[in-house]
Amino acid sequence: MRFKSLCKAAAAVTLAAAMITASGCNNEKNDNTAEITVGPGDTLAEMTIQIGEETGKIRFKLFPEVAPKGVDNFVKLAQSGYYDGKTIHRVIKDFMIQGGSLRGNGTGGTTADKTEIPRETNNRMRAYYGALGYAEGSDGINSQFFIVNNKTPFDIAKTAANISSDLEEYKDRLKEEDKKTYTDYLSKLNSVPDDVKAKYLSSGGAFSIDGNYTIFGQAIEGLDFLDKISAVEVSSGNSIDDEAGIASKPAVSIIIKKIEIATIPTITETEATTTTRKHIRPSATTPAPSDTTTAETPAPDNTTAAETTAQ
Repeated sequence: MRFKSLCKAAAAVTLAAAMITASGCNNEKNDNTAEITVGPGDTLAEMTIQIGEETGKIRFKLFPEVAPKGVDNFVKLAQSGYYDGKTIHRVIKDFMIQGGSLRGNGTGGTTADKTEIPRETNNRMRAYYGALGYAEGSDGINSQFFIVNNKTPFDIAKTAANISSDLEEYKDRLKEEDKKTYTDYLSKLNSVPDDVKAKYLSSGGAFSIDGNYTIFGQAIEGLDFLDKISAVEVSSGNSIDDEAGIASKPAVSIIIKKIEIATIPTITETEATTTTRKHIRPSATTPAPSDTTTAETPAPDNTTAAETTAQ
């Protein structure tokens, strides 16, 4: 079944369950901190990637409610075919993978409308494992994206406690600038809501880049293939990472074959009501609709090296 057919099937499943209203509600918080659901009106992206002879897919839910310009740019670039044949040029294990550059080496890129796109940050869209965001360079956002690949649990509360203890123990020996760095980071840790702390502890991610980049999507399928990409052998060859002593250039070609976009159809109140009646009160001669329908089921920047040195 093709990707867009999947979206239609997903809408059919929702209808069959008779749990939909004209509003087409789904993930009511519209962020990647809450439990992610997919329903009518949601926009999905399916990224087909080839590693050597192996091809796999990663599917993402996009969040236009929190990053409208970023999602619009990504959708337009994907639909125009811009990403077809581009590469994943940067792989840093337990951090992120990055791709979509014009020249395949981390340089170049464009926005769909050739206009500047502002950074769109939101304290509900975090850099969890599987998060999809925009890389940024001195020229801002363009076509380059990253996917967080670190799934090591991050205990924010424990980290904050350790830093607080160290600050107290070494406060007389730290330089003022170092003390400020640790104090600011401690403040960031302590300001994190409990549900975000819980999500980082269960899912992992790249907490240090929270708030510094536009996160506009979250992987909902294909994380096993993301792990395969993240495990490829890497070497030197990405100049900025080389300066930081980080090997990040894949030893094998990683090609983005295509990125497909589909929106799950919304359902009118009339359709929902009709289906509900058929589901609840089937006729004596017509088999009741099945309760289920089987359906076939995607620092980062273009100039900097490591997440702690992102410009």
